[in-house]
Amino acid sequence: MKKLVAIGGGTGLSVLLSGLKDYFDVTAVVTVGDNGGGSGILRADLNMLPPGDIRNCLLALSEAPEELKKLLSHRFSSGALNGQSLGNLMIAGMSESLGSFEDGVGFLSSVLNIKGEVYPVSSNLMNLVADLSNGDRIYGESEIAIFSLKRKARILDIFLNEPCTLSLGAKKAILSSETITLGPGSLYTSVICNLLVDEMRELLKNKKIIYVANVMTQPEETYNYSLKDHVSEIERYLDRPIDFIFANVEKPSAQLEERYRLEGSIAVIPTEDEITFFGDRLIMGAFLDEKLGYIRSDAKRIAQKISEL
Repeated sequence: MKKLVAIGGGTGLSVLLSGLKDYFDVTAVVTVGDNGGGSGILRADLNMLPPGDIRNCLLALSEAPEELKKLLSHRFSSGALNGQSLGNLMIAGMSESLGSFEDGVGFLSSVLNIKGEVYPVSSNLMNLVADLSNGDRIYGESEIAIFSLKRKARILDIFLNEPCTLSLGAKKAILSSETITLGPGSLYTSVICNLLVDEMRELLKNKKIIYVANVMTQPEETYNYSLKDHVSEIERYLDRPIDFIFANVEKPSAQLEERYRLEGSIAVIPTEDEITFFGDRLIMGAFLDEKLGYIRSDAKRIAQKISEL
């Protein structure tokens, strides 16, 4: 199978991996900037990388029985462990037992019989900082999303509070792969943040890069952003053009579309001007999936289309 590296974080990356694993020898390179929720608590208490996004990617690539995956997804709802997932605690426990976060993730990868590999983008703790259009400077991934929404301010720039080194596993995977995917996911705190790590942009200079665009905007980070807005921001930080842009053209169901609109989220569908502007770089399709009242990317269709390239 052809090698492919998928870079990102959050729900978007784990959803995409569930499709990519059937077509590619896939490696996930995952952001470690999260400082909120259960992952943020473990990060602060144990001075470890946040495990949540890593856990989701492991589960997406897992070939283990559904019962085991369900067990590791269990989230405690009371007591001192309120809000923590069992999978996060297992990564934390094995990281401490084996001496490193990467070894802990490797152990759980084996237990879950994953189809591919998962690496943190960096072994350093990532501390994100954003400058907003109202002049505020916000520190921390979770705070960036909260305050940009509260203050109705756009993110003008995002950067790291201090340099981070690309992890050895991520570096090896990128060097040995011709094709890289970015997204889907939160534009600044799940996708662009990975491009801020030392060596990343240099390593991506000669790779075939595919951006899988979000099917919906996010009120926190991309309120009213067009497809061109998303692409322009990634290319600004990437410092080179994207080779292919995957964009959904299917409208959500009326009921879901209205619910998302009331929350400040709209569909990211290419306009006629954008179709002309992007030309052959734009790959369009019905890449939208609706499950359990949520709108997600259709990982199977996207992965199949990527394989055809």
